[in-house]
Amino acid sequence: MGKHSVKVAGKSDIGRKRSNNQDSILVAEALQLFAVADGMGGHSGGEVASAIAVKTLEKIYVEMSQMPSAQRLVEAVKLCNRAIHEQARANSKLQGMGTTLTAAAADGDWLHIAQVGDSRCYLYRDSELFQITEDHSQVYELLKSGLINDSNMAQFQKNVITRSVGYELGVQVDIFTRRVSSGDRYLICSDGLSGMVTNEQIAQVLQNFPVDTAVFNLVDLANAHGGEDNVSVVLFEIV
Repeated sequence: MGKHSVKVAGKSDIGRKRSNNQDSILVAEALQLFAVADGMGGHSGGEVASAIAVKTLEKIYVEMSQMPSAQRLVEAVKLCNRAIHEQARANSKLQGMGTTLTAAAADGDWLHIAQVGDSRCYLYRDSELFQITEDHSQVYELLKSGLINDSNMAQFQKNVITRSVGYELGVQVDIFTRRVSSGDRYLICSDGLSGMVTNEQIAQVLQNFPVDTAVFNLVDLANAHGGEDNVSVVLFEIV
């Protein structure tokens, strides 16, 4: 089982409407560990929460190197949760802060993806785009249970998330494991991209551009469509 190498690029942008960027990204190429965190809570809470998440994730992932990588990823996210929660308890201005966290760790022929919140991980393979993760959002869960459909979805607030890192003392982490193939492209993004740009448009960019250009083009596209939110994109290709 050889270690694949990856081509990776990432970009986080404030967007067109927000006064600060509450997203954080992690591109730790040597570890083959990548993440997007979209923070929430108060004026500076979101920024603080997402920054703690990516910093803690990398630190803990390194420290737990003896553990199997899927378990290591889940444990690291749980410790991110604790770090954010403790910081919020220590500072009343940061009370109630939390963040989404979508993190991917490559290990030989396998990729493990940890998911909390509504940032997403997609796979682009054989000219098709698949959403691997499931959003922890009110809309997504209502859709999944069949209580709403595409036609009445607009009545519901898209940005109400049902699970986040740091908001509560404990967190439930979804984990997805995929076998990788050379040429696979994995896209991790905040809803500042997925909420502004269609899957067809994302697929088109991934089909036509190398990794670093694709990242810039996706951010530009989200901004061209209104840039309602911060936009964060990490794209890596399995070589």
